[in-house]
Amino acid sequence: MSRLPTFCFALVLVPVLAGASRAAPQNLFSISAGVDSAYDDNVYNGRGPDFVNRISPKVTYHLVDPRVKLDAGYELGYWTYAFGKADNSLNHRADVSVEGRPTRRVTLSADDELTRAQDPGFILRLGVVAPQIGITDNVTDASIGVNLTRRWFGAAAYMFHFATFDHYSAEQVAAGLPALFDGAEHKATLAFRYRVTRSDDFLFDGRFQRFTAGPQSVSISRYALANTYSPTLGWRHQFLPVLELTASGGPVAYQALDGARNIPGAVLDSGVTWRVGSRLRFYTDAWRASVAYTHDLLGATGAGTALWADYVYAQGGYNYIDKLDITFGAGYFRNGAAVNQAFSYDGVTTDAAIDWHVIANLRLGAYYSLRWQETGPGAIPPGAAAALFPNITRNIVGIRLLAVLGADARPARREVRE
Repeated sequence: MSRLPTFCFALVLVPVLAGASRAAPQNLFSISAGVDSAYDDNVYNGRGPDFVNRISPKVTYHLVDPRVKLDAGYELGYWTYAFGKADNSLNHRADVSVEGRPTRRVTLSADDELTRAQDPGFILRLGVVAPQIGITDNVTDASIGVNLTRRWFGAAAYMFHFATFDHYSAEQVAAGLPALFDGAEHKATLAFRYRVTRSDDFLFDGRFQRFTAGPQSVSISRYALANTYSPTLGWRHQFLPVLELTASGGPVAYQALDGARNIPGAVLDSGVTWRVGSRLRFYTDAWRASVAYTHDLLGATGAGTALWADYVYAQGGYNYIDKLDITFGAGYFRNGAAVNQAFSYDGVTTDAAIDWHVIANLRLGAYYSLRWQETGPGAIPPGAAAALFPNITRNIVGIRLLAVLGADARPARREVRE
């Protein structure tokens, strides 16, 4: 599926928003190149240990303007495997986002991120572990927000997420790996926020989702699986200027559609479940930390059906005068077939990294990542001989040298999103 319309939509907004601004814009360019050497004890989430060398050039562009901001970037990951546990892989990530205020009350935004991961270690998806096959993943967001009055704010947003999976090799077919399903998730939201006090906001929204799927590496929309309808209520409280808590929740009405009959083992019954989202966030110039919990429905995972997922994630970081940057994150997830079937998989993700600004334009770093997943009672569909995704344990530890030229002060993203 072509991404041209999405990128065009984002770029069309730029002259519209920039035209509303009178100050001269700043055009900031950066280029970076990273070299990694890592030990990976389970290449491709299932092929065993190898030493992996990675070359990761990246280019970025930032447009800074009083009323419009544009960010665009492209990152290439060329990964080689010393013992030949996998063929050398080319991994790509391109993103573009634009946000601006054409008037004093209106805010427009659009963004798109396209990832092509021949090695599934290049991509992290909350609530699930990626299968052991190449993946093309795209997330598009667009929104408009309006300050209706001094206390009322309204916003309309749309998100489109799709994922496609490569064809299995002859060896994988011979091994009897279960078929995956390409898929997509559409999400439309209408949200409102009411400022109760200087420290408190009342939140409520209505959301519609549509899940589709199709045969592996063929179609993301051949089968219409389900629609969902969900209102939520929430609250945001600002304890301190650097500390805030946001929480929301509500019921989810799940409507199964006839297309689900094409997915082996899919649940064909409609039902009602719930969703919850919460986050405690702390942020200063030097320290940053957050803890979040989410229970919701997900699509485009390769399973063919919509999944319910629990995931809790905590992360923290410290920056010392732009010389030393330390980050850590750990999370737990559990998921199963919608609406409320027994859990199919649970797992743990952990990431830690340290970067030291050695001299101007040169950084040295080290990192560690863990991906662990095990099957549960709902992992094997009725009539199937094996679970769709296997048990996985994957540890990655490595060192990294990064050279940066230009205005970008942050290290380039690694294969694990921070």
